[in-house]
Amino acid sequence: RMPQARPAGAMQVATNAYTVFTEGSDGEEFVIQTLTGDFVENGLNHIRPTYQKQAKPSQPPVEVFLYFWDGRDGPSFEGWW
Repeated sequence: RMPQARPAGAMQVATNAYTVFTEGSDGEEFVIQTLTGDFVENGLNHIRPTYQKQAKPSQPPVEVFLYFWDGRDGPSFEGWW
């Protein structure tokens, strides 16, 4: 869980956050760079939380999400994407 900044007087709401990283030698690959970073909970999909990647100040905005897909489309589609 990452610490969250909040304005003075604002109500504190618990938010889950995760860091995706690699320990391999593939850190320079585009797909790996796209997937690694900090993700903050931002909604629900199939009764599971969804997470959106947070852009770093030196990077352009990104639209990278992690979400769970249930088995409604078959077992090969079920899981975290």
